[in-house]
Amino acid sequence: MSSIRDQIEAQRFIKNLTGTSKFIISKNSREIGVSRQTYQNKLKGLKDRKIITNYTININPNIRPNNLKFIMLEIKTNPKEPNLAHELLNIPQLRMLDGIFGEYSLFALCIFKSPNEYYQTLNAIDNIMAKSYFKKYKIVETIKVFKTNGISLSNLGVTFKEHAVLVELVIANKINLNQIASNYADVEYDPEKFPGLVMRFDEPRATILIFSTGKMIVTDLKDQSEVEKVVDKVIQKISSIGVNVNKKYIDQHHEIDNIDYEILNILRDGQGHKPISTYEIKNIFKEQHQTEISQSTIHNRIKKLERIGVILNYTVNFHPKKIGYKGKYILRIKPKDPSKYDELALKLERNQYITDLFRIGEQYGLFAIVRVKKVEDYGKFIRDLYETEDIEDTFTNFVLDELIPYTNFVIP
Repeated sequence: MSSIRDQIEAQRFIKNLTGTSKFIISKNSREIGVSRQTYQNKLKGLKDRKIITNYTININPNIRPNNLKFIMLEIKTNPKEPNLAHELLNIPQLRMLDGIFGEYSLFALCIFKSPNEYYQTLNAIDNIMAKSYFKKYKIVETIKVFKTNGISLSNLGVTFKEHAVLVELVIANKINLNQIASNYADVEYDPEKFPGLVMRFDEPRATILIFSTGKMIVTDLKDQSEVEKVVDKVIQKISSIGVNVNKKYIDQHHEIDNIDYEILNILRDGQGHKPISTYEIKNIFKEQHQTEISQSTIHNRIKKLERIGVILNYTVNFHPKKIGYKGKYILRIKPKDPSKYDELALKLERNQYITDLFRIGEQYGLFAIVRVKKVEDYGKFIRDLYETEDIEDTFTNFVLDELIPYTNFVIP
């Protein structure tokens, strides 16, 4: 872009296009303080210059019945076989492909929704690699996802235990968890370790996790028919100290099915320069899947996916370098104390430079994707990491070329 001012304005628009609900131009233009027509003109300019490309969503990896599986591939290749990258780009599950500096010159990230899809894709990768010069690649499997596309997952409170029930309270403002904790000695609340407040009942026996957003998760309840009773007790308890809630929504069936997965795929990969409508989604089901499904059913399913935290946010894919993010790094981190991986990860996920953070089963057990505007920013980022005294060593790969340059991490 032509100037720092243009980059800042583009960043402002991208932030405005990112939220927990679907994009509505009249609402977004008011929030940014311009007329509807001015907003549309500026948005068109960003699209024309390929700064932003299409609307999309980010999906919570911790969804049931199968959590999404994240797989990283490190591939050894040489500049004389560009066809290798081109063939990899045709894999539908591929979400990232970078040319990096190091022994392995390509880095890929794939996301799978089922073991069967994973193994089928690995067969396709094996066939591609069989034609390569080195025939050498390495698979890195993730154990846990702490942060994805700039969104910290530990703050969401939507990773369910078996037989857990999601409850969403309708609230005017965020619930003050400190107020609840200060009034009741029998609750547990330590936001440094876990973002939710823990409340327990003996009759009926249940554990309740309460989050400031109004989400609650009821677990350890033997008789699911008593969910309503437990929720009413919670509301009565917190209302007695002035924490006001209006009503509640209880979802005892939060597992998603194949139709939900297809809706998610369409919202993530099937949108263009304008947000897709439920009417268009209905037609995709009819034309591509020979399935009749009503607009109201699609609308209700999308709202449920939002409500239970499967849809993390609505956003746009954009070109990072065109808005000032010149540096992308792949960072492996080795802590001094291997027993504190989770504790260290919860600290690191708050870092604005880290857009994605994974636990992997290797010596350098934390894997991060880092975005900076300047190389100097990365130097300061690394120095600050070592000053925490939690880290023994790091290993960095610099991304030379983003072969899939469009992404949608949350801009701080």
